[in-house]
Amino acid sequence: MVAMGRNRIAALACAAIAAILFFLTFQFEEMPESITQGLGAEFFPRLVLGLILLLCVLLALGPDEEAAPSDGEASSNVVPLTPNLFATGAALVGYMALLEPAGMLASMLVFLFGVGWLWGERRIWLLLATSTGLTAVIWGVFVKGFGIQLPQGSLMALAGY
Repeated sequence: MVAMGRNRIAALACAAIAAILFFLTFQFEEMPESITQGLGAEFFPRLVLGLILLLCVLLALGPDEEAAPSDGEASSNVVPLTPNLFATGAALVGYMALLEPAGMLASMLVFLFGVGWLWGERRIWLLLATSTGLTAVIWGVFVKGFGIQLPQGSLMALAGY
């Protein structure tokens, strides 16, 4: 029998809540096709809740936390404040500042590349591939899936896009 450590208990509790919320999305009012564009209102919550359920499974299957340290031992659960934490916060501020002139997609691409670099990834091809891929997925879900236009920015408007 599998021991129920802290990670497995947390995964079970989170999965139970996500499953309940997932099934509640079937209670959403049906919208007429004539007023909906792209995917229905229930798609995005189901997508997010499905991803949460998948992450709960991964958490439950992974290694469990070590036993809590005794009173005389230092806790390893405390995350120290590092320069990368502040640099990531600064990158978020930079992302928000870049939104108006460059638009959401260009800002997102620069942000994802930059944060990957800050966190230690030095393979340029991998940074370009993952930041471009994630930006394309987000564009596809919102623009093609939901029919929502993302902010283009003033530079993109000047360029005629």
